[in-house]
Amino acid sequence: MIYLDWAASAPPEADILDAVRDVSLNRFANPSAAHGPGRGAEAVMSSCRARLAALLAASPREIVFTSGGTESNNLICLSLLARSPGGSPGARTRTVVLSGLEHPSVSEPARLLEEAGFRVVRVPPDHTGILEPQRMADALDESTVLVSVMHVSNEIGSVQPVEEIGRAVAAFSGRIGRRIPLHSDAVQSFGKLPLTPGAWGLDAVTVSAHKIGGPRGIGALWIREDSQFPPLLRGGGQETGRRPGTENLAGIVGLTAAAERKCGRMRGDLEIARALERRLISGILDIPLARIVPEGRVGAAEDAWSPYIVAAAFPPIPGEVLMSALDARGICVSTGSACSARHGRLPAALLAMGYPEKTARCMVRISLGARTTTEEIDAFLCAAREETAVLGRMAGKGRR
Repeated sequence: MIYLDWAASAPPEADILDAVRDVSLNRFANPSAAHGPGRGAEAVMSSCRARLAALLAASPREIVFTSGGTESNNLICLSLLARSPGGSPGARTRTVVLSGLEHPSVSEPARLLEEAGFRVVRVPPDHTGILEPQRMADALDESTVLVSVMHVSNEIGSVQPVEEIGRAVAAFSGRIGRRIPLHSDAVQSFGKLPLTPGAWGLDAVTVSAHKIGGPRGIGALWIREDSQFPPLLRGGGQETGRRPGTENLAGIVGLTAAAERKCGRMRGDLEIARALERRLISGILDIPLARIVPEGRVGAAEDAWSPYIVAAAFPPIPGEVLMSALDARGICVSTGSACSARHGRLPAALLAMGYPEKTARCMVRISLGARTTTEEIDAFLCAAREETAVLGRMAGKGRR
């Protein structure tokens, strides 16, 4: 098997799973319990909290453990339902500003907020897949109560200028005399690209373990200590009341170990990934029918793109048809977000950029990881060339 769907889920590291199993067997006590085993479990959790916080240049008090990226994003978005109306005096409408690139775990809670009476403004990226900070700033007004911008697009790999957007939000907040919180889904960037949320003016950041070689079902939120995100769920008061429920200590240990390993190897992994990205893009452009999407990625500054995610279209071949053909040859790619593909949704990023549906329908996502090799990239390119030649003739379109 050649696995090129790391953006959906990374293969777990065996020794990290061994550590998770060890904690499950030997640290099974509830961290909230007052007896010795409970205190021992709580001590392990506190150590993990401090170590994860250090990777984000944050305080341990700012780390909230969750079940993963989806829960973390929902906790931020839906906290607005538990908050009294803000904005200017007498304001009847509360506004949420999102990028047009967001993962369903942000865009779907936003739809729920719309049903509850919020106004949701979706700011599309430019033709290169990058958000312009000024366009985000222009979308703000005195009724804005949350801004959410994904750091790295999970569909096309574009890196958003979150730090500049943070400065724009802070400047507008200063003018209205009220801080507008800024959240970023960093699931596709944590451990892979530099991330310093406090210095960037963020108020909340989402991370997840299974994208970086850790176990599924565990993630974390960084929440700035002075930020106001009231909990929507109520219970036993765990995680400073922000996320009630007995903590998943084994998962927390796995998340922390995976995060430390990935962040420690970030520089070297990034150099290797950049070389693989260049080889992959060059090879795709040599395939008849193929194009990189968005086209603006070709020749653009490398730091505007994550090398771990590359999107390509092979019109008129539907992405799911090519994906199935490659799957039959033991090569795993996707047609975008696994969550969206399962429900037949087209890539939201391309639609937000104005691509026609027929192009979006032809997209496949190739995503790389720490174990991806040159030989795997070459095998994918060879298979894609052969399959598109056959599928293109079947579609009656021939070669470009």
